[in-house]
Amino acid sequence: MKVSIFGMGYVGVVSAACLLRDGHEIVGIDPVDAKVADVCQGRSPVQEAGVAELLAAGHQAGRLHATTSPAEGLDNSDMAWICVGTPSDSDGGINLAAVETVIGQIGQALRDSGQRPLIVVRSTCLPGTTKDRLIPLLAKQSGLTVGRDIDLVFHPEFLREGSAVEDFLSPPKIVVGEDRRSAADRLLEIYEGYEAPVYRLSTGEAEMVKYSDNLFHALKITFANEVGAVAKSAGVDARKVAEVFCADTTLNISPRYLRPGPAFGGSCLPKDLRAILRLASLKSVKAPMLEGILDSNDAQVDRVVERICAQQPRTVGIVGLAFKADTDDMRESPYVKVAKALIGEGIRLLIYDPVVRPSRLIGSNKEQVHKALRHLEELLVGSPDELATADLILVNHRTVDPKRIHDWIDAGIHVLDAVGIDGIDPELSGYEGLYW
Repeated sequence: MKVSIFGMGYVGVVSAACLLRDGHEIVGIDPVDAKVADVCQGRSPVQEAGVAELLAAGHQAGRLHATTSPAEGLDNSDMAWICVGTPSDSDGGINLAAVETVIGQIGQALRDSGQRPLIVVRSTCLPGTTKDRLIPLLAKQSGLTVGRDIDLVFHPEFLREGSAVEDFLSPPKIVVGEDRRSAADRLLEIYEGYEAPVYRLSTGEAEMVKYSDNLFHALKITFANEVGAVAKSAGVDARKVAEVFCADTTLNISPRYLRPGPAFGGSCLPKDLRAILRLASLKSVKAPMLEGILDSNDAQVDRVVERICAQQPRTVGIVGLAFKADTDDMRESPYVKVAKALIGEGIRLLIYDPVVRPSRLIGSNKEQVHKALRHLEELLVGSPDELATADLILVNHRTVDPKRIHDWIDAGIHVLDAVGIDGIDPELSGYEGLYW
């Protein structure tokens, strides 16, 4: 294919080099004359292992070109990749000036040309940017209807400096965001033969995947360093701790605990966080990320209460009171906190938890729940059937099936699902997912 790449910076040049390696024809487009001159000579404007050799080989084969003219660069192209920067603004937001400039240039070039390349945005954008800003801009500048006359998709990159060529050629995943089914078909032809899972999402979902990845990378580094600081203050070698921590790929380095859902609770996590934070304080070690975890967890509880109260229910049914299903442990359960807050708002509660039996509660479990919910026995019901008189039902445990959810909704009961019961359409009227 012939691919026009707007932006001969890091992402654009690496993409060009790897696409040349795969046999494609590349036209680099950039307003900086020096960059265009380098690319025209088969030289790399950036320093990255393996790039110079691939560019030189592509130039020698006659498949690498460059220009400062958007219209010239787009001529007879199958695709236009937008790889310009989205730097931070002074307020912390992203600056879309370069992306919007390129979209405008492409739109103007296509207005009277009759050409219809697939527009591929690789620049990192906040969720909603492609759909709400870039697609309308392209339509306005080109006079074309996006999704009918031409397509624009979002295609995030996952390239690490120093290993970018390897990351491009052996990606952990290939993600495309399309707001029209099959819009990204032409793009995915590029990756035929690549051994990586392909995810076709909406543009907003694909935009958020990129941020999710980078946020988690930043979080992991900060976590490792804060734990390391606390360990060092206690005379412990944090490298040995990390070696064992990372060896656990069942619970630690795994998908466990990474799905959006309810706040955490139980007898271990809150207690152990407080203990480590106390140790850090005594050792004069600052751990702001760890300090923020409990506050963030409390904010999750507050958000659930706010969303319930926004519906102005008189009676709320709750499925699940223990901190997780198949246990009666209610120590620091977020659902107990929600229940207590709702009672404080004057809302009547009906609680179904098949494992919780007040007569069997002992020790701190009994003490904590009775301190929060003095008349627990009066709130509990023996069957989910008894929740049918509620105005709203909060589902905290997977102890009800999709049919039950549908029956409640059909009866006019609003359902707030905190765990994501399988088989429910998130767009269903009367249904509300916690984060979906």
